[in-house]
Amino acid sequence: MTPEYFATVRPTYLESWPAALRALSLRQVAVPLTREETEVLFQRAVAPPTGWSSGAVPPGLERVAQALEEALAQFPAGAMVRLGSRSAKDSRYALHRGLRVDGAAGALAMLTSGSERVAFDLRLALRHGYLPQLFVREWLHLPAWAELRCFMRGRRLVGISQYDCRGLGFSEELHANAPRLRVAVEAFFETFREACHLEDVVFDVFAVTPLPDGNAPPAIRLLELNPFFPKTDAGLFSWEHGGDFDGSFRIVGEGLGNPLRRAK
Repeated sequence: MTPEYFATVRPTYLESWPAALRALSLRQVAVPLTREETEVLFQRAVAPPTGWSSGAVPPGLERVAQALEEALAQFPAGAMVRLGSRSAKDSRYALHRGLRVDGAAGALAMLTSGSERVAFDLRLALRHGYLPQLFVREWLHLPAWAELRCFMRGRRLVGISQYDCRGLGFSEELHANAPRLRVAVEAFFETFREACHLEDVVFDVFAVTPLPDGNAPPAIRLLELNPFFPKTDAGLFSWEHGGDFDGSFRIVGEGLGNPLRRAK
């Protein structure tokens, strides 16, 4: 957790995004944390998990809970609550109930029920004197095949990969729609690279479903940013020997599960 590492990851946090980039993503509301609230949340996050209660607010987080409730009221269909750095998808709460929440107590329970991701990021923030933020983001149903991981190096699109390579595997929907998904991502990228504040970045997107009739390309929305470095999952690409990012669109093939390369 060196200063260099923090300097690399911090620009990808949601609170670091410029307005033009936020306009390409989901509706969201920020809830900044104080130093004291960050410490309380961290201590709860590193405590041995003993289950959770979605009906109680941990002492010291009352203001945060109120701010979350006010933000959640803007999303009557439910929302996802995460740190600006990343989500608590590895928490016990999320693994049992999913990431969708409709109340502040449930959101705080998710963030404090054994998520190593949350604990690491809060420790990182405290070590570097950084005040993190929580984000309440609108909840959308995203089919796994519609999520893609994209790679920008030197403001060039150098690769597109199926996001859920292991869990989803071969997807008939993805194969059937790959050509127009590529067209859609390439069109989206022209706007993205103008809006993005980084030269090199891994960015996750999704195609808005249901897809248009015929072969028309779908709308593309931005989900999140990740640092362009080997600690970020490269999907069906590889970081070895400087990376094999050749501009292709890679999806899991049928049969042995080898990646299928699309046209460069």
